[in-house]
Amino acid sequence: MAIISISRGSYSHGKLIAEKVAEKLGYECVNREIMLEAVKYFNISETDLLKSLEEAPGFINRLTHGKEKYISYFRATLLEHVKKDNVVYHGHAGHLMLPHVGHLLKVRIIAEMEIRTKLLQKQENLFADEAEKKLLKQDAKRYEWTRMLYERDIRDSRLYDMVLHVDNFTVEDICDLICAAAGSETFKTRPEDEHLLGDVAISSHIHAALQNICESEVSSHNGNVKIQVPSTNIRKTGFVNRLTQKRLDERMRSELSAEILEIARQIPEVNHVVCDIGEFNIS
Repeated sequence: MAIISISRGSYSHGKLIAEKVAEKLGYECVNREIMLEAVKYFNISETDLLKSLEEAPGFINRLTHGKEKYISYFRATLLEHVKKDNVVYHGHAGHLMLPHVGHLLKVRIIAEMEIRTKLLQKQENLFADEAEKKLLKQDAKRYEWTRMLYERDIRDSRLYDMVLHVDNFTVEDICDLICAAAGSETFKTRPEDEHLLGDVAISSHIHAALQNICESEVSSHNGNVKIQVPSTNIRKTGFVNRLTQKRLDERMRSELSAEILEIARQIPEVNHVVCDIGEFNIS
């Protein structure tokens, strides 16, 4: 079967469509609410994670990669769900967070502003101009968020396998079209894609877990994990001879390696871990 990622703007029936598709296919339906799992597992701030999913990164954030850190938590949690297959995810950037596997069906749902405005007016009892202004602001945030993090325009139809306009079809018609595509041979799960998705889930999970410990590059192949930590510069506070520097470097690398290995081995799918840690340069 398939993994279905549905990208949609606010008040475009995207949530309803995702839920109906999941119901028709017997799939799990997940959205941004899985961030609560990320908050609990990685012991992070719910407020900061929510902001990372809504606000485009500011200048300082872009320098410190603060937002990217929180996105890695969400992505790792999302991958834990989709690696099981038969999942519908609805929310922005799912098609960009997930790896390029053959059974990922990327769908974009769009609607005219007039329809979206009427839906928002009805739900929040707003005037038409207030509703439209609110929607335009939400859209601008999403466009900027995706552009800053992925250098992509979410309105670009080339990012999707299907772009469906709710003004041209009924919700039921759109659900039928998505279900038909998901059940086609094109989006059939293949062993190589299943293995790739599992490895990406492992490496993303470890990378997220190491965010507050060290910078790292993590890769996995069939559960065999390689973790690379770049060299780190440390400012010394007094005179330290070369022998002491060497011993300190060895001790710090050993302690960091032990901490990293303990984290990686907590993941059941991990078979073997190789940890390559750069030197601690004392200057």
